[in-house]
Amino acid sequence: MDEPLAQEILDILYSDPGTRRSHKDALADWILDTQPHGSPLDGIAIIQYLAAHQPDILSRLKINIQVKEEIARVLDAIGHK
Repeated sequence: MDEPLAQEILDILYSDPGTRRSHKDALADWILDTQPHGSPLDGIAIIQYLAAHQPDILSRLKINIQVKEEIARVLDAIGHK
């Protein structure tokens, strides 16, 4: 993969017209509130956030051919079904 998982997830979500603006805003707020400024975004943390707060978006990402294998690995690693 050329880009870190977090960046790919964000690119997919923010370019998807099917993702509601409120979901995008909530994710952006969460990133600003929880992720260290100046550090690379944590893909595992983003997946955990989506699993807890936006499972419908995570479900769509789980079938996206660009990231589905990596997301499946992360979910297996964190014990999420």
